[in-house]
Amino acid sequence: MATKIQRRAFSIKLKHDPTFWACYPHPRFPTLSITGGECVLNCKHCGGHYLKHMLSCSSPSVLFRTCLNLAANSARGVLLSGGYNEEGWVPLEGFIDTIASVKRETGLFFNVHTGLVPPSLAKELGKAGVDMASVDLIGANETIEHVLGIQRTTKDYEQTLKALVGSIPRVVPHICIGLHGGQVKGEFRALEMAADIDIAALVFLVLIPTKDTAFEGVETPTPPVVGELIAEARLNFPEIPLTLGCMRPRSEGRIETELQALKSGVDRIEVPSAETIRAAEKMGLEVKRLNACCAVPAEDEFVSSVKQNLSPS
Repeated sequence: MATKIQRRAFSIKLKHDPTFWACYPHPRFPTLSITGGECVLNCKHCGGHYLKHMLSCSSPSVLFRTCLNLAANSARGVLLSGGYNEEGWVPLEGFIDTIASVKRETGLFFNVHTGLVPPSLAKELGKAGVDMASVDLIGANETIEHVLGIQRTTKDYEQTLKALVGSIPRVVPHICIGLHGGQVKGEFRALEMAADIDIAALVFLVLIPTKDTAFEGVETPTPPVVGELIAEARLNFPEIPLTLGCMRPRSEGRIETELQALKSGVDRIEVPSAETIRAAEKMGLEVKRLNACCAVPAEDEFVSSVKQNLSPS
């Protein structure tokens, strides 16, 4: 049963846009890592585990060849990611010219995972033609220190957001619910931080207790906790897309988490279950498919409204 705040949130969503987007990045929007499987910080929630599932492009020449090959095989964009350096950003400095060359040659949509990039690097990324910046947003100093292990503060995140917004057309904060070892610490503060700037969308992730990481044995936030935070976001961001991203537990509680997000007015879910798609239809939403990362704008080249093309898992 939906809570009072969820009913308000869903009413806002239905009034603004009665569309539910089921997002499928593979195969037209793959993820690339410019650091291969390496991350200097080795953060407690990831430990470099998820980098191993990305296409490794650890040199500019490999990135260039990989992108040209992807474009020739019907890719429409890429998520460019990688491990953090000791300062907490993805070390993109040596890839600026390559990004610009790929944009000129292919027109691929570039969604770049940045981290706490300095203003100068944000400007260079914008000049190179980056279309979107995806940036993790942490709202508690103790979480930054506990999870990333660096001496940075929420002020640094605010400054990074402002620098990115001033340089790149679309900036999309990502808030990981339960990042502090499964506890909710700064997530509501992160919403306040995001409200101070002009963001294009807001993505919610949910901590995965990943094997062989420091957080392997922690408990993930419950579905109602996820729903409460997304509902609060819907009330504060009535018009921008809210999405439930790919990084979330896919076993126990998966369907209930997705349903809680739906009830809370979420617009998009990456690779939703069949049950969630059916629930969206019953709730009066028009289900469409987005062949890209969940925060990418719903432009014609990424969209399919053909029901048969929905392939829930």
